[in-house]
Amino acid sequence: MTRKAKITVTIALMLGMALAALDTTIVGTALPSIVGKLGGINLYSWVFSAYLLTSTTTVPIYGKLADLFGRKPLFLFGTRHLI
Repeated sequence: MTRKAKITVTIALMLGMALAALDTTIVGTALPSIVGKLGGINLYSWVFSAYLLTSTTTVPIYGKLADLFGRKPLFLFGTRHLI
């Protein structure tokens, strides 16, 4: 692998990780309006817990899909659907 290819791959992976970090912070931004619509501050922890639970359960699913279809196609699929 050439030096230019290594740099390109590293930049692409860093951008992918930045997208994943933005995805995890979306709940913090939207939480006040979600809790307001639900009608109470006592539901604050439930919303955050539900988001963490659903994101945690998808990790093994995407791991298995990456084993079946390959990491690169799944990475490209995931980044296309985040944007």
